[in-house]
Amino acid sequence: MSIASVAANRRYLVPGEPSRRTGLALLCVVLVAYFGISFDNFFTVSNGLTILMNVSAIAIAAIGAMFLLVSGNVDLSIGGQYALISVITAQFAKDSGNVVVAVLAGLVAGLVLGLTNGILVKFMKISPLIVTLGTMAVFKGLAYLVSDGRSVFGFSDAFIFLGRARINEVPLPVIIAGVLFVAGGFWLLRTAGGLRLFAIGGNAQAARLTGVNVDWAIVRLYVLNGLLMGVVAVLTTARLGSGTPQIGTSFELDVLTAVILGGVGFAGGSGHPAGVFVGVATIGVLSSGLIFAGLEDWWQQISKGLVLLLALGADQIAEHRRARSVRREAPAEQGEPDPTPGAPPGLGVSAADEYGLDRDTSRQPGPVVLRVDGLARRFGSVFALRDGTFSVRAGEVVCLVGDNGAGKSTLIKLISGVYRPDAGRIELDGKQVGFGGPIDARRAGIETVHQDLAVCPNLGVAHNLILGDEPRRRMFGLIPVRDDGAAVTRTRERLASLGITLTDMNRSVGRLSGGQRQSVAIARAMKDGVKLVILDEPTAALGVTQTRNVLRIARQAADNGAGVILISHDIRTVFAVADRVVVLRLGQVVYDDAIERVTHTRLLHLMAGLEAVDEPALDPAESTVLKGH
Repeated sequence: MSIASVAANRRYLVPGEPSRRTGLALLCVVLVAYFGISFDNFFTVSNGLTILMNVSAIAIAAIGAMFLLVSGNVDLSIGGQYALISVITAQFAKDSGNVVVAVLAGLVAGLVLGLTNGILVKFMKISPLIVTLGTMAVFKGLAYLVSDGRSVFGFSDAFIFLGRARINEVPLPVIIAGVLFVAGGFWLLRTAGGLRLFAIGGNAQAARLTGVNVDWAIVRLYVLNGLLMGVVAVLTTARLGSGTPQIGTSFELDVLTAVILGGVGFAGGSGHPAGVFVGVATIGVLSSGLIFAGLEDWWQQISKGLVLLLALGADQIAEHRRARSVRREAPAEQGEPDPTPGAPPGLGVSAADEYGLDRDTSRQPGPVVLRVDGLARRFGSVFALRDGTFSVRAGEVVCLVGDNGAGKSTLIKLISGVYRPDAGRIELDGKQVGFGGPIDARRAGIETVHQDLAVCPNLGVAHNLILGDEPRRRMFGLIPVRDDGAAVTRTRERLASLGITLTDMNRSVGRLSGGQRQSVAIARAMKDGVKLVILDEPTAALGVTQTRNVLRIARQAADNGAGVILISHDIRTVFAVADRVVVLRLGQVVYDDAIERVTHTRLLHLMAGLEAVDEPALDPAESTVLKGH
């Protein structure tokens, strides 16, 4: 293997559209220099360690806040959690005198508070901003209730040692904060779980459709955030030698300022731990400098609030520039102009010939891959689907057609696990199956390209293609990480099969043309070992050349032994690629037969309900003649 190929296999792709805040880092250096020149004792090792100690709590809390913001969520209750966990930990430390019991009490309290937030956000379906604003008040009030409004102290020396110990003059809380921050940043950038957080923040519905359990992922984030607040509260309580309900005032402002200042977008889907580290450091240097200047506490609060507003404003400006950049850089759609737009395949040319498809009509389809019987689904009082009954064989392309509102998308969402049927059954390879979600369908061998593409605009091409099915490797033989090199190789191979060439596999999908985005979504579905491929309007945004490539891939998937379901309003593509056609009308299947037994005109009539479905079928020879006109 060549050196170049080894390097390619080890290539690491940064997820999302990160900002390492180089300009902010320069500002932080300028602040250090300014305060160092202005105050004699500022530029000393002792003051540096003091700054690190003061921001260690913010750094630990910033890990959870960073994860939540990247996923498009937020927790405003961390100040209330801080106070409540502090007094609970202090009470256990005082009453038991046991370090282990006190630490466990603080961590368990954090887990419970985080789980409470996560469950409320999941089941109430309300903005986490509102939910955590409410729990902040509850937690703060409980802190006063538990402590009777008084500080709790009287700890053992062993417990106080946790917050005041030093290793080579470096405070233990600083070391713990550094280890946790590095581990959290590594997990966010290098693992499949971290990639999924960026996906949820960029397009939660797309992440859900690719098999990511979005709801429980967010619940786990809140639990982790609570656990981290438990660590913060335990260390701070031990260092101060007391637990008080007054602690944590404006703490959430400090943490959010540091994280957003560090480049994590409040809307989700972007950010980098290096930028957050710079944000934390800037807050620490600014606070220390204002103390050296002898300014009152309220000036510190004013300065932090102004910095947060400036950071949010800078993000808005950056987003506006990014949007303009996307519009300028978006490549034009490639494809040939259609010489006869809207016309049926005619003038003596068959649809298959028009798209250059080489169809082997003598090949017989294999065994039944999918059979659905009597599938029904209602939303409130409306029946979206009444009777979905048809089958798909291995090596067969079945085109599902019907007017708008006929129930096509509902039917394929039942098959792909997005919805659960109210009635009916689904059989895969002759066995009845029931999918709890899209990930179950993908694991069973069903891949779906939804009409809205289910791509995350903030993620690169390779990361979109592997989302939900991320290749992994072990760093140093021990640490499980994403294998981005394998992801790039897989992406290039699949895109090449679609006739699409992209040089930058980490280019955000939001910066691609509509046709290229469609191609990325289709390439994701064409993986090895797939049993059934579902394509929902796959050619709607494509030109003639790209449409030809997509139909060729659909035909190729069938020739390789997979069953293919293709939804389309374009009758030309139906006649070009279909072996069988299934017509839905008002939520039920009204026609199911070989494509050779129906004409272009009759198919349109069936879709529009202008023809009785029990009309005698055409002779195959007659059908072949009529389809050319």
